Amino acid sequence: MAADSLTPLGHVTVTSDIAAAAGKVFVAMDDRIVVADTQGVLAGNITGLAEVRDLVTSPDGTRLYAALRGSHEVIEINTDDLAIIRRIDLAAYHCPSRLAMSGHRLWVSHGCPWEGSAGALGLDLSVPAPQPAVVSLDNPAQAPRIAAAGNTLVVADFWELRVYDLQDGVPALRGAMDAYDHGLWNGWGQIALTPDGATAITTPGAVNDFDAWDLTTLTKSRSYGKEEGTLDYASPTISPDGKQVAVTRGTDDVEDAPLVLFDLNTGAAVETFDSQSLVTIYDLVFSGSDLFAVIENTLNGTFHLWRMHGATLPPCKMTLTGPDTSGRFKEATFAGRLTRPDGANPGVQTVTVSRRPWGESTFEPLPDVTTNADGTFIFSNVPGVETQWTYKVYYDNTADSRSCSATKVVEVSGW
Repeated sequence: MAADSLTPLGHVTVTSDIAAAAGKVFVAMDDRIVVADTQGVLAGNITGLAEVRDLVTSPDGTRLYAALRGSHEVIEINTDDLAIIRRIDLAAYHCPSRLAMSGHRLWVSHGCPWEGSAGALGLDLSVPAPQPAVVSLDNPAQAPRIAAAGNTLVVADFWELRVYDLQDGVPALRGAMDAYDHGLWNGWGQIALTPDGATAITTPGAVNDFDAWDLTTLTKSRSYGKEEGTLDYASPTISPDGKQVAVTRGTDDVEDAPLVLFDLNTGAAVETFDSQSLVTIYDLVFSGSDLFAVIENTLNGTFHLWRMHGATLPPCKMTLTGPDTSGRFKEATFAGRLTRPDGANPGVQTVTVSRRPWGESTFEPLPDVTTNADGTFIFSNVPGVETQWTYKVYYDNTADSRSCSATKVVEVSGW
């Protein structure tokens, strides 16, 4: 199985959203949509678009919808051959910005930053020419946040989060929550819904933890991230099974802005992913057990598609021991152990071995090593003339576990 990957996307002015369906990953890149397969390999582009601002896929994965702010329309794309098969004119509702799907209905929030008026509407995609059905709101000044799942639609302006029941596609207001009443002094942030539409995950508009809300009782059910300290959480994204939520975690130091995966029910942080350093992380999407993110290298302004293979799977465990010091050109012996996520022995497996001299950024491969049935293994190597070597052992994903690795640093001196 393939390991994590980082695919260059090039230089762009704006990137805003990512979606996945039909064995493909779609990235909104302002004037185009970049398409990759689920290994992270680029597979094409949908070009000639005007300010792509959001993407959403149909429940069956056969269609991709894109909000084009520049041309005031929503386009429908066949995810098989990437052909644009329908354009829905929203010239009367300027700047479509955010999208959500429920069944065969597409929900659109709209509003140009320079106009000071906005709103939300629904489109019945089962008919050839969908007519906008306006969602009743209290005159928001900017395009509201919008999310839909199950029979629930959520629309959040800066201060007010409104929850609607979807009865035959017609939104009926269930209730509303005021950010001020819940101590969210900077308003509502981003929103994600569990697949059944029963729970909303929201990030606040400023540095804080993030929360889960029971959309039946309209009350807070849990806060996440408190044990992580005061950090800026963003881009909440819920796994397809509704058990985990991924968020970006920012700090004052952009080099320390990883992704964190939380257990949605317990609130525990179950996995933290190295953010590749010196990057800004944008939107996230799950594709099966994999997690994809769009990231920007803040030094040169280039964008990349980052694939975290098997992100939702429990990780295996790896240990590696060896000498702290070694003489130049003298053989050093290392011992390690691979263990399954549940602590059981893995049986005979192949472990990848590599090494990296001080000052280099990449590891050079060494011969693979085969474990014993209990997961233990031994290998030997002769360090070169450099004063420090880092040895790494790695075991790739399996169908039921995420990869794991371990390293050992050896200082080299004398002869």
